This record gives sequence, C-alpha cells and structure tokens, in this order.
Amino acid sequence: MRTPVLYVDDEPYVLRAFERIVERADFEVTAVADPHVALELLATGSFDVVCSDYRMDLMSGLDFLAEVGRRAPEAARILITAFHDFAIAVDAFKVGVDRLVPKPWVPEMLVGVLHEAAEKVHLRRENERLQALLEDNLRRMEGLNAALDVKLAHRTDQVIGSLVTALDYRDEETMAHSRRVSLMSRRVAGQMGLRGQLLTDIEWGGMLHDVGKIGVPDAILLKRGKLTSDEWTLMRRHVEIGFHMLRRIDFLQNAARVVADHHERWDGSGYPRGKRGDETFIGARIFAVADTFDAITSDRPYRPARTDGEAFAELRRVRGQQLDPACVDAFLAVPPDTWGAVRREAAQWAAERSATGAAGPLTHGAGLAAREAVLGEE
Repeated sequence: MRTPVLYVDDEPYVLRAFERIVERADFEVTAVADPHVALELLATGSFDVVCSDYRMDLMSGLDFLAEVGRRAPEAARILITAFHDFAIAVDAFKVGVDRLVPKPWVPEMLVGVLHEAAEKVHLRRENERLQALLEDNLRRMEGLNAALDVKLAHRTDQVIGSLVTALDYRDEETMAHSRRVSLMSRRVAGQMGLRGQLLTDIEWGGMLHDVGKIGVPDAILLKRGKLTSDEWTLMRRHVEIGFHMLRRIDFLQNAARVVADHHERWDGSGYPRGKRGDETFIGARIFAVADTFDAITSDRPYRPARTDGEAFAELRRVRGQQLDPACVDAFLAVPPDTWGAVRREAAQWAAERSATGAAGPLTHGAGLAAREAVLGEE
C-alpha cells in the first residue's frame, strides 16, 4: 500500500515538481496550495506524512505544522525551507516538527527523508497496535487468573470443609469451636503484623487443629467422664494423626505445622515433643492463646462458660508459662468486642452449615465477607 503524503506550498510549479519526484518513489501525494484547504483535508483523510513550505502568504509553514500537530498528532511533520536560519530550526523544534529539508531540495535526499518519516510512523503505529494487543491479553489473563482463584478457593473450601465435616459427624461442637479459634487466631496474627498467605495458613490451621481426632476411638473421644492414663495417651495421638493427614496437601503445609504444635507450651511442658519458646511454630503459639480463651469462655459439661474478663485475667496469669507473652499481649491489644462478634459469626456459620449439611464457605463469598466484617480486614 502506498504511503499517503500531504504537501502544502503556494508555488504551483514547486507543487508539481514535488508530486513528480515523490510519486515515482511509491508515495501517494496530495498537493495543496492553500494551507487552510489542507487543514480541512486532515478532517476527511489520513496522512502518514505532512510536508509544508516555510514561507507562504496565507499562513506560515510553522503555524500550519503546529496546527497539524493538534489535529493529526500521529502524522510525521516535515518543514521545507530556503531560509537557513538557526532560529527557524529552534522554532520548528518547539512545535514538534520531525525534520527540516533545505530548499531547493536534492530529490534523493527528499525521498530518503520521506521514507524515514513514514517508517517511524509505521513503527509507532505497529507499537501501538502491539501494545493494545498486549493490554487486551493482560486483561484476558487477569480474568482467567481471577476465575482460577475463585475455583481454587472453592476447592480449598471443599477440602477443608470435608475434613471439618468428617470430624463434626463425631463431635458436633467441633465446627463452631474451630471457626471461633480460627478467626481469633487470624485476628491476633494480624495484630502482630503478620500478613499475606501466612494469615490464611494460620486460619486454616485453626479450623483443622483437631482433625486428627478422626483417628481417636469414639469410646475415648465421646467419653463424658475422666480419661484414664492410657486413654489420654491415645487421645494425644490426634496431634500426630492430624499432622500426617495434612502434610501431604501442598497448600496446607503451614496449617499442618499449626496442627503439629498446637498442644506445645511456651515453657516446654506441652506435647507431643515438649517444644519450648519459639521452637514452636508462630501460628501454633497464636492459636494456643485463642484456644485457651475460647475454652474458658465456652460451656463445658463440668462447668459453665466464664466471662471474657475472667478469661483475660487467666491469660495474664499463664503469660510466659503456658503461653507466648508476645501472643498474649497481642490478643489483649485487640478491642474486646471483637471476640463477641467472632462468637456470633461462628454460631451463625455453624447453624447455616447444620441446616444445609455442608460446610459454609471459608475463603470466598459469604465466608470471606463475614471474616472481613468481623476482623476489620479489606
């Protein structure tokens, strides 16, 4: 396709000479003597290159090319002048002229300048096309990634929900308790400055901390009376059972660490390995505080729930012994009404799950919205 060129010069013989030289070089030339007419042509046609003589009676070449820059900024602009004045070159640069060609021109040089200008326009146009294509592909990729994230969130919920459901068939209190301590743990982790995926990993660990009880016999798990020494040994195996269940799932590696360490204590008196201090995974140390608080403020067969104030006092008492001091301090720094909101949300979530027979969403949809509302996350 021939490159369209617009040339303006108020000398007719120069117009004809320009046409003859340039058309032989495979350009499609529109030659106009009146710059005002040329500007009107810009509104009806597209030109890759616009050339103008410098001195014209109706309008100067600089004024004409400046207006071309406003009306057709994508076109290359060339000023042809017989006046070799540095000031003209400076003024041409100020209005964005691409090249100056001396007059009288050398045909070979004139054609070369036009080819160079046209090539720049074509390259710029191709770059814009490729940029637009790239942006479109990026938008498509973002859409695909968003869809994959939603699918992954659903599948994550299915995995976690199935594990919680399996345990809930054996111990109905598990789901509400697990939801409470998972949200509490996430909130405390955020209070301590933890961010990103680690927050979710800790939350998942809280949801699944007792999943190993699936492997504990009903006679022990559901026993109302005091467990014997041998029964306690079997009950404590739920930690290792849960860890081995989760460690094979790639996205639950940190959750598995919460499960493995959630009965360890700051002073080393916990189980199964007697870890001390920060040998225990940070998510498990945070969980231990939430679990202690929830145990104190929940009804038990052998005693009614105690108040939040009493629970706060107990956390302070065992701070630095059973529980990590930094995690206790972070828990106590959270606005106290947060924990009431967590209990209400967990109760509603568990009730909806019981009504539908399926685990409510954790990481997307209503579950995500509820978590954000309760924990103040965005």
